[in-house]
Amino acid sequence: MSFLIKHFFRLIHHTSIFCIMTTISCSSSGRRNNSDISTATRVHITQGHIKPDPIAFVNLYGESSLAKDIGSKFIEVIRQDLCNCGAFTAANPSSFIQDAKTLAISEPRLQDWQLIKARFLVCGDAQQHGKSVKLNIKVYDINRKFKIIAFSVTVYTETWRRAAHMSADQIYKRLTGENGMFDSHIAYVEALPPLTKKKERMSHLRVLKIMDQDGANDRALTNGDNLVMSPRFSPDGKTIAFLAFKNEKHGKHQHSTAHVYLIDTVTKRQRALLTQEHLDAISRANGGASVSMTYAPRFSPDGQSVCFSLISNGKSAVYVMNIFDGKIRRLTNHIAIDTSPAYSPDGRSIVFTSDRSGKEKIYIMNADGSNVRLVTHGDGKYSQPVFSPRGDFIAFTKQIGNQFFIGVVRPNGQEERLIVQGHLAEDPNWSPNGRYILFIWQDHPKNKQCVCKVDLTGFFMQKTNTKYEARDCAWSSLLQ
Repeated sequence: MSFLIKHFFRLIHHTSIFCIMTTISCSSSGRRNNSDISTATRVHITQGHIKPDPIAFVNLYGESSLAKDIGSKFIEVIRQDLCNCGAFTAANPSSFIQDAKTLAISEPRLQDWQLIKARFLVCGDAQQHGKSVKLNIKVYDINRKFKIIAFSVTVYTETWRRAAHMSADQIYKRLTGENGMFDSHIAYVEALPPLTKKKERMSHLRVLKIMDQDGANDRALTNGDNLVMSPRFSPDGKTIAFLAFKNEKHGKHQHSTAHVYLIDTVTKRQRALLTQEHLDAISRANGGASVSMTYAPRFSPDGQSVCFSLISNGKSAVYVMNIFDGKIRRLTNHIAIDTSPAYSPDGRSIVFTSDRSGKEKIYIMNADGSNVRLVTHGDGKYSQPVFSPRGDFIAFTKQIGNQFFIGVVRPNGQEERLIVQGHLAEDPNWSPNGRYILFIWQDHPKNKQCVCKVDLTGFFMQKTNTKYEARDCAWSSLLQ
């Protein structure tokens, strides 16, 4: 049992970062009129070095103070979203020839923007109507000399930020041909610092938090009374499954139990995934052996089920539970340690980690537990596999000696690549569009662990600042 617990914590808390030798370049297909938007520029993975396209962002022109304030903040969020994904960079505003007012009332002189070598132009105006502000956005392709997209959105002081993320998603899709990822949330576990030197135990407690994908609106979902780990979003982003260690009283004694819980991201209401009746039934099915732990949860694509790992009688197996009717099925029954299950996007397969070959490797099975097959064949120990939303890659953590990596591999075991390496890297999770991987990273033992994202090339990596150390993390789908 002690080996299983040690193995569990090693799976949860170790991995790292290296660079692959591919990158992103943009190719454009011809377009002859402004209404044809089906042939938008698309992002392709090729070889070479990434070269972000420069975008000129001009503050939205507004006459009232409210319109000016929201207009400037709105365009700034769009700028940060687009420039923080590695595909674009912001042109220097001091080089702009036309001002916001001119652009609001007339079409831009595209040759002026060619002079400063801007590839795209984002501009428009903001008009106040009572307590609301109507934002009119225009995006131009400077080189090809046409308007790519124009749209309007009405916002209030409490809704403008999310509207900006949604607008950035629209622009990103028109410029790249890929779905956006900006109107989404990130969940992570924040490590609390010790309260005093006499209460070092507090350094082991964790708070489950949620924030916008850009780090804004950071808020706690739990109060830090319990150790929490492994947050995982439901497909609609409204529920998070996570592991919590809670003290339970049995007679005069207390002991800590570790089980999967579900929490509502709005109300913060929690409930255990498995009831005591479930635990008792599993115990009877296992010859009376009690359930020691449930952990490593992942939702099914339809949000109706959660697959997870369960330890009973010293063995770790993969189970699945329908969260609506409460029915539970055991999917693996092997003497080896089977853990960290995750569904494929179509829900037909589950990827998981097992040491049944002697070392931790990645396996795939059908969603009913049949047809188990080996995916990875390389040296080292693999853990924490998770399918891309596109189904084209599986991200994983890998340990080779004392080095830890995050990599990707095709579901058929081909094209394994190690993307990033660091002193610590763990818990890979995909962006909603399947083009970026979120993970926890530490570059040096003396520096704090932080939330990072990296693109599939490995050339672009960015940190998201949090107040304290970040541990496990998750990236939601686009919000609904």
